[in-house]
Amino acid sequence: MIEKLADMVGVTPQVFIITIAILVVMFIIIWIKITLDEKKGVNSQEKEDIRKIITNLVPNGDQYTAAYAHSKEVYGTARMRREVYHYYAVGFKMDQPNHLWVVPIGVEGGKIVYTEPIKASSENVNYVGGNSAQLQLHFPGGKNNVYLITVDSSNTKLGKECQVNIQQPEEAKAFKEFAEKFQAAVNAERGVDKKGRVVR
Repeated sequence: MIEKLADMVGVTPQVFIITIAILVVMFIIIWIKITLDEKKGVNSQEKEDIRKIITNLVPNGDQYTAAYAHSKEVYGTARMRREVYHYYAVGFKMDQPNHLWVVPIGVEGGKIVYTEPIKASSENVNYVGGNSAQLQLHFPGGKNNVYLITVDSSNTKLGKECQVNIQQPEEAKAFKEFAEKFQAAVNAERGVDKKGRVVR
């Protein structure tokens, strides 16, 4: 059996076995790392930092649910791809789905840094696209001024793609419910659908 598989791949049986063994070891190491990071993320410093950012930067921020959000944009062609990652602290209230606080953040030297908070509402958003899994906040200014907001329940350190350990299952579940209401409320106030088309 191993000889046949090795022959199909075009290597010797010994090389095939060594390659499989290396892959298994790598899988186990990655699985252990993710498991440990998930445990660290339950009450991590990063999660506490997100909470502090919303509490301190948003008016009455302690009354908002705080969550870590992210997005990835891919530019270019199949041959030349460029990936750009964005990270946010978001604050929302289930009983006030007419606005969402968004604070762009970054990670420098292992610490979360942030910029000014933005209150996204019908007053400054042209329309809210996407869905509850990924909101698209379309601000005036065209394609270059769109914030993609995804709140995942599990976030573990994976290099550039994710630089924090944050476990937030309750927050992610609440955000999905909030996102639908927020999208409907803002678009209704703007008189548009979720693609930005005027509703007649």
